[in-house]
Amino acid sequence: MKKNSANFWVVLLFIALFMLLFFNTLLTEFSASDEIWNFQNIYKMWSGGLIYQNNNVIVTPIFFLFGHLLFSIFGANVLIFRVYNTCIYFSKYVLIFLIFRKLKDKKIFCSLYTLLFFLLDFSFVKSGANYNTLAITFCLLGILWFLTHHEKKSYHFVQGLVIFLVFFSKQTTGIYYAFGVVLFELLEMGWCKKFFQNQGLKLCTFLPCLFISLAIFYQAGNLLAFWDLCFGSILEFGTSNHTFSYKNIFTFAFMTFTIIFSIFILRKQNILPKSSRKTIKFLLILAITLSFNMFPLANLYHMNMSLLFYLLLFLYLIDLLLIRELFTTKSQFYTIFLISFLIIYISFFKLGYLYFSNMITYENFDKNHPFYNAPISSETKQRMNVLTNYISKKATIGTKVVVLSYEAANFMVPLNLNNGTLDLPLQGNFGYHGIQKTIDKIADMKQTEFLIFTKDEDCFYQESKQIREYILNHFKKNGEILNYSIYINK
Repeated sequence: MKKNSANFWVVLLFIALFMLLFFNTLLTEFSASDEIWNFQNIYKMWSGGLIYQNNNVIVTPIFFLFGHLLFSIFGANVLIFRVYNTCIYFSKYVLIFLIFRKLKDKKIFCSLYTLLFFLLDFSFVKSGANYNTLAITFCLLGILWFLTHHEKKSYHFVQGLVIFLVFFSKQTTGIYYAFGVVLFELLEMGWCKKFFQNQGLKLCTFLPCLFISLAIFYQAGNLLAFWDLCFGSILEFGTSNHTFSYKNIFTFAFMTFTIIFSIFILRKQNILPKSSRKTIKFLLILAITLSFNMFPLANLYHMNMSLLFYLLLFLYLIDLLLIRELFTTKSQFYTIFLISFLIIYISFFKLGYLYFSNMITYENFDKNHPFYNAPISSETKQRMNVLTNYISKKATIGTKVVVLSYEAANFMVPLNLNNGTLDLPLQGNFGYHGIQKTIDKIADMKQTEFLIFTKDEDCFYQESKQIREYILNHFKKNGEILNYSIYINK
C-alpha cells in the first residue's frame, strides 16, 4: 500500500513538472536568440533545405533531425518547437530521478533532488529547444546505463551507442563524454588487455552508426558541408568567441569544492563501501571532462550545463554521508514533502504572474504564422512588419535583401527565405577560414542589398566585426530603414 502511495505522489510530481515546463516555455517572450535561431534552421529543413548546405548549423545533426521529424508530423511553428523543448527537459528530469533511484535513494528524496535541478534550470528553459540540452540528456542516459549495467557484458555495446548519440547531438560534448568514460576505465584497470577489449566493444556500435550516418550525408551531397561547418569551424569559433561573467565565480568555487571534497572522500577508503566509491569516481571524472562544455562561452547558460554534473555528484555525496542518517522519521519525510510542494507552488505562482502580464503586455501571431504561440511586443512586431514588407517589395523588382544581423530570422522565416549561413553572421559559424570565404561570397553578390546595424552598439557580441568592416569600407550606403543602414555593391 505504501509503495502504491509513493508511486502515486511521484506520478503526480511529474505531471506537475511537465505542466510547469510546458507553461514556462509557452510564456516565453519572442526574441532573436537561441530559440529562434534553432527554430529557423529546422524550419529551413522543413521547407526543403539541406541541413548543412542551406543552413547555419555548426553542430552534429540529431537535434535538428528530431525537430524536422516533429515539424513534418505536427506542423512547423513555434508551438511545436516549444513542445519539443518541453519533452527534452522532461526526459532530462526523468533520467535524473531514475539516476537517484539507482543510487538507492528513497523516492521522496529523488523527487526533491529532481525539483532542485528544475529550479536550477527555470530561467534557462526559456532559451528554447537546444542541442546542448539534448546532448546533456544523452549523457545522463549514459550515467544511468553505467549505474545499472556496468558489471554486465552488454554495458560497453550500449555505452558505445550512447557515445554516438551524444557525439551526434553536439560533437564537442560527445568527445568530452567519451574521454570521461574511457579515462574512468583506464584509471580503474590500467593499460591491460581487458581495457582495450572494452573499448573495442564500444567501437562495435559507435563506428557502424557513424559510418552509416556519413554514408547518408555523402549520398545527399552534404558530407563536405557537414565536415566544414561541424569541424572546420571549431578553431575559428574557439578563438573568436570569449565571454566570462563574474557572476560565475561562485559556480567555479562550488565546482572546485566538489572536486576537492570528492577526492578527500575517495582517499578515505573506510568511509564508504567500494561500490559507492566507484560511482563517485565515475561521476567525478565525467563532471571534470564535461566542464569543458563551458568554454569558450563561459556565460551563465554554458556554466549551468557543466554545473549539473557537479550538483549530481555533490547531492550523492551529501545524501550518502548526511541526509540518509538525518531524515529517518515520518515527520522529517513530511518536511521534505512540504519543501517539494512549496517549490512547485512558487513555480506555478510565478508562471501565473507571467501569464497575466503577457496577456496585458504582448500580442501573438495567427495560427498560420511560423511564429505562432510566441508572445511578442507590439514594437518588435511592428519592426518585423516594416522589414518583411520592405524585403517583399524589393523581391518584386528582382533585388535580394540580406540582413546581416542576429535578427535576420525574425524577417526571413515569415517570408520563407533562405540566405544560408548569412542568416546568422556570427563568428565561427562559417566553416574553415569562414570569415574570408564569407567576405568573398558577399563581394560576388550582385543585385543584392545588405542591411547592417547603423550603430555598433546594436550588434550582438558574437557578430563578425570583419564582415561588418568589409561592408562599411567596400560597399556604398544607399539609405536607412529602422535602425539598419542599407548597402549595395559599388
